Amino acid sequence: MNKITLISVIILVVALAIYTYYTVITFGPVQGYIGDEVWYPTAAYNILKLIFHVTPPMYFPYSNEQNIQTYINPEHPPLGKYFMDIFILLLGYKPLAWRIPSWIMGDLTVIVAYLLTRKLVGSDLWGNVAGLVSAALIMLSPNIWVIHGIAILDVYVGFFSLLAVYLLLSDNRLLWASIALGLAFASKESAFPLLLPFLFYVGELRKNPIQRAIYGIGIPAATYAILSVPIMIYFGGLDGWFHNSFLYMLGWDSTNGHIALSAVTQISAPWDWFLDVHPFYLGYNFYASTNPILMWLWVGTTPLAFILKDTKLITLTMSAWIMWLAFVAVYFLGNHTLFSFYVTDFAPLVNTYIAASIFKALKKADLKNVMKYGK
Repeated sequence: MNKITLISVIILVVALAIYTYYTVITFGPVQGYIGDEVWYPTAAYNILKLIFHVTPPMYFPYSNEQNIQTYINPEHPPLGKYFMDIFILLLGYKPLAWRIPSWIMGDLTVIVAYLLTRKLVGSDLWGNVAGLVSAALIMLSPNIWVIHGIAILDVYVGFFSLLAVYLLLSDNRLLWASIALGLAFASKESAFPLLLPFLFYVGELRKNPIQRAIYGIGIPAATYAILSVPIMIYFGGLDGWFHNSFLYMLGWDSTNGHIALSAVTQISAPWDWFLDVHPFYLGYNFYASTNPILMWLWVGTTPLAFILKDTKLITLTMSAWIMWLAFVAVYFLGNHTLFSFYVTDFAPLVNTYIAASIFKALKKADLKNVMKYGK
């Protein structure tokens, strides 16, 4: 490790320690369900109770939603709830237990953003500074901040989507990239559109169509299926799971019903996220706000990837755009009850891309000047 990298790693560790400290003191003391925590931790506990037949002590009551004591959240994949279950088993059912894995995912997202940016820009001064800027953008993102602090699924899909793209663009980690993509699928269905940019870049690495299908579709689908096996068993087999969970999930996503249409201040269409219109109120004075400056920087910097003719940058930004466009498609399919916190699903990709593309362009311009005028 060279001196520049060592200094940047020290800065990252210190910044991450501060970030974690403020996460704990901000969200740890809240002894109540924050936003959609009324659904996911309770579903996680019910998965333990009804599927794995384990009943850890409950130090906190169920939420007050209808039929909550048997609800396992079949309209979303199970991985995020499995992570919550690990800490519920260790600590019992209480807010601290179900939030810790989200805090860990938030920290890991910062680290992967740093690594991915260095991978794209380089391991020199430019790359290390770009990596730190990328990490800072993640830590300062208001949407990621609030969502990583609580126990809902979007922080998981945001992390595993970023991890999958990082491993994919590392070229020699294709198997692990495929598994990570499957983990993103198993976190939330909003990661499904990543299949398209993933297949595009796998095609750059593997010209054989069979290998492309295996790494781009087979392994991610198998990973998703394996993690869904307990839910399949609960619903009586593959057919029961397919109808009661997978198809139900697709139907749920394409129709209204996530909240009453009259709750207009809670609902925001995908284009509203570029102006922070109607940030979702989570309770306890927490709002899932977006950052219009970063959102529009993403729009403005996307052409850089094509100007630079950088396939990796193109794959990174298009991964985020594909996820956003999927929400647009869902809106036009009939689901007009979308929320601002969905931005966290692709915000790590966006923030990483912004830093990587700007510094890659600056580095290239600097090298041209050196070649033209000399050192």
